[in-house]
Amino acid sequence: MSSMRVGILGSGDVGRALGKGFVNRQHEVKIASRTPNSDKLKTWVNQVGRHASTGTFADSAAFGDIIVLATNG
Repeated sequence: MSSMRVGILGSGDVGRALGKGFVNRQHEVKIASRTPNSDKLKTWVNQVGRHASTGTFADSAAFGDIIVLATNG
């Protein structure tokens, strides 16, 4: 399978878990948050690896070949 660019809208437990799963399968992930430079997300990126990044909702939506909605509600 070829690598995809995945935009994940939402950086809670579900968004981060899905992001890690996509990265573990060699896909590139940009996870969206209202606070993309938060310490929590910086730590997540450092743990998950070089195929993970953060951005705004607009950044992540524009980034992805596919978009995953992982927001509350």
